[in-house]
Amino acid sequence: MTRKILVVFLLLLTAVMSVMAQGRQQAKLLKKAYRLHSTEKLYEFFDNWSEEVQSNENEAENPYVAEAHKVFAAFYQPSQTYRDTNLRFTLYDEKPYFIVQGSLYEIQLAECILRGQAEIDSFMVSRIRQTYYMDDSLQNMWIERHRKEDFEPCYYRQECWPPFTHVTWTKLDSAFSFRPPVHFDGKKVVYLTDGYKELLNSFLGNCYVELGERNIMQTAFSKGKSRKRQEFFNQAALIFYGHWGGYWEYVTFPEAFRIVLNTEMNRAIVYFSFIYEGGKVYLEKKDGEWVVVETRFIFQQ
Repeated sequence: MTRKILVVFLLLLTAVMSVMAQGRQQAKLLKKAYRLHSTEKLYEFFDNWSEEVQSNENEAENPYVAEAHKVFAAFYQPSQTYRDTNLRFTLYDEKPYFIVQGSLYEIQLAECILRGQAEIDSFMVSRIRQTYYMDDSLQNMWIERHRKEDFEPCYYRQECWPPFTHVTWTKLDSAFSFRPPVHFDGKKVVYLTDGYKELLNSFLGNCYVELGERNIMQTAFSKGKSRKRQEFFNQAALIFYGHWGGYWEYVTFPEAFRIVLNTEMNRAIVYFSFIYEGGKVYLEKKDGEWVVVETRFIFQQ
C-alpha cells in the first residue's frame, strides 16, 4: 500500500512539475512576443494555451453539471448583445481568439422554472389551494389578492408571493472548474484558469489611472507599460481594465455566474454579466437541444 501511495505521489508531482514548466515556457514566449512585437509569436502563445487547456465536460461529476455545460454552450454568443438578436456587439468580431471562463460560481436546481404570467398564476393558485385545502374562504381571499397584484412575468422565483408559496431550490455545486465545449467558425477558444490569470497579471502589470481621477464619470484604465502591453495583447483577444481599478477583465463576455436547472432538466436560466450590464437568459430544451428563448437585462447602462 505504501509503495502504491508513493507511486501515485510521484506521478502527481511529475504532473505538477510539468504544468509549472509549461507555464514558465508560456510566460517566456509571451514576453518574447512583446519584445519582438511579433503577432506570430503572440498567436503561438494562444495556440499553445488552446492545446494545453481544453473542455472538461467529460469530467462532470453529476448529470446536472454535465447538463450545465450544454446550457452554457447554447447560451454563449460573444458577438451578440443579447438585448436584440439583430444587434451585434462588434468589439470581438475581428479578434481571432475568445477567452472563455474556466469556472462557474454556482449551479442551482429549482423545483420549477416559471415563465410568463399564465404559468405563475397556475402555480400560485395550485399552491394556495394546497396550503388552505380545508378553508375555501382563505383560498379565495389569497387567490383574489394574487390576481389583483401587478406582477411582472418572471423566469424563476426562489420565493414566490405570498410567502408560503415557495419554489424549493438546492445549490448543487459552487466555485468549481467549468470549461464547457464551445466552438466558433474562424475563432479559437482558450479557457481562463488560475494559472493563466496569474501569468497574464504578471505580464500586464498594474499601472493605471484611478477611478474618478480626471472626472467624476471616468472609470479606471491602464496606463504606461500596462497600456502598451494591453494594446499588444488585444491583437489576439480583447481584454479590458477593471472599472474600479486594480484588476483586469480577461473573459470574453458574456460571463455566466449562475446556472439554474429545473428538476426535469428541460428548462434553464443563465445569470450573466456583459461588461457593465447583466441579466438572465431563459433556455428550453427542444428536440434534445438547448435553445435561447428569451433574454432580460436586470441592470444596464
